[in-house]
Amino acid sequence: MTESRLKTGADSGHRLYNMDLERVLLIFLVITLHFNNRDMGGALMTMGAGLSAEIFVRITQSLAICAVDAFIISAGYFSARKSETISVPWRKAVWLLLTCSFYRVVGYLIYSLFITHDFSVRVFCGYIVPNNWFVCLFVTLLLLMPFIDRVLSAACCGGKDSSGKWLICMLILLFSVVPTFVSLSGDLAGVNLNGLSTVTWQGDAAGFNISLFILCYCIGFALHAHRDYWDRFSAGFYLAMYLLGACLTAALSKLTEGAWHYSCVTVVFEAVMLTLLFTRIRIHGDGAGRVIAAVSGCSLGIFIWHTMPLMFIGLWSRFDISGAAATPRMIPVFLGATLAMYGLSFVWVFVIRLISAPLHRMFTGRR
Repeated sequence: MTESRLKTGADSGHRLYNMDLERVLLIFLVITLHFNNRDMGGALMTMGAGLSAEIFVRITQSLAICAVDAFIISAGYFSARKSETISVPWRKAVWLLLTCSFYRVVGYLIYSLFITHDFSVRVFCGYIVPNNWFVCLFVTLLLLMPFIDRVLSAACCGGKDSSGKWLICMLILLFSVVPTFVSLSGDLAGVNLNGLSTVTWQGDAAGFNISLFILCYCIGFALHAHRDYWDRFSAGFYLAMYLLGACLTAALSKLTEGAWHYSCVTVVFEAVMLTLLFTRIRIHGDGAGRVIAAVSGCSLGIFIWHTMPLMFIGLWSRFDISGAAATPRMIPVFLGATLAMYGLSFVWVFVIRLISAPLHRMFTGRR
């Protein structure tokens, strides 16, 4: 959800519109996840309505579940660089937290003052806190990035040195393979195996943890460091692999919903393939690229804004999601609800970004 500008050394590279396009899709996939979410859109609760509803929900959920992982892999990919100095981006971290608080506060004020008419000072104070799991974990990763970059630069860009490959393999084993084994085996066997976890003694919280973010960031960095190898394969190949990963995820989800954990091996595989797919896409024309970049630049705001009760209750309550299950209306309702959420959130965030642009430049020191 950060700016897609590749830097190598001290030189700024060209805008990576293809990676911007990936984030445009990823935000749609995130909204899809929340359309399915039992506490938001609620589509997951309709799987019992019939085979067609179950197939539709399992497929959309399995296609979309890799979105968060892909966001972080993408960040690692276009942030990859050999760093000569370590500079911790404190201002950017603070700005992200302030941005999160702003959207939360405004969302609550509109919802409580104009819709429910139930304003509470105590609840308002709670919304001031940037209580968003993705933002908090990403800010944590952001503060660690300069140090991770230094390690990865030495490990992945050292010529014949294979330490980088072993590092990535070890991270995948500890933060994806083992958590997947612990989660799926425990669910299928009906016993608690969380004591075997390599993340916490209570398991890995379905991937809602900083270890997965670090893993995905390192994968993205390594993909770019060895892009000559990955560029040998076509976009069609990566699309096929992404769809294969989604099919495997959907099949596993029939056995246990642990397959929809962010740390699940098949989900991480999907995210890698989806990111590599977009590295093979070329955006021709600066005009189209600028439009894509404008939408991509609103990703973080859309991510926060669309999760406010103002949006997922106020907007999605107007769509008969449960009533459309197992009927021909399921797909039109899905597209209408998700695209309406995407479009309305984008318009709001885009206007706010235009208004706050001077403040953002002053705060972060960017021109």
